[in-house]
Amino acid sequence: MVFDKYPSKITKDYWVLAFPNKNTREITDNCGKWLIFTNTKDLDNCWQKIAKATEEGILGIEAKSATAKENPNALSQDKKVICVYTYDSEDKDDVARVAWELYDLGVVPVVLNYKKDKVTLEKKYAVKGQKKICRYSISHTHFKGKTKEEFIDFFKGTFD
Repeated sequence: MVFDKYPSKITKDYWVLAFPNKNTREITDNCGKWLIFTNTKDLDNCWQKIAKATEEGILGIEAKSATAKENPNALSQDKKVICVYTYDSEDKDDVARVAWELYDLGVVPVVLNYKKDKVTLEKKYAVKGQKKICRYSISHTHFKGKTKEEFIDFFKGTFD
């Protein structure tokens, strides 16, 4: 069980990974990830929730958390990123469902951004000053007062 690992204590690798225990959908060329930026002091708690939900098949096809190893692509050493991957960025039902599950876990920051993996492979990062690199961006307020189904409908209508 990877969720009993503590990313804030790992210094040899940049990432710790979690995968679902059962088969998931096949990854496509349009895969991407939700980016959850958290304070370093909250990293382990946030990771434990996300890794456990990933292993249980509640989230996407994979999750990874930044570790204590200094990463040149990080915005700050005081903030770390946890990525929750979906198999296809154009499957808005699935992308929105995963966002909702993150919200339900209590790990959605003020702003939740989704970045296509192609953009990362092109080495485009906010820390390098590049703008408009996210496919989707939502605020935590977009979830409030909505059911899961209402949020998914909102998401699909917003990102036609």
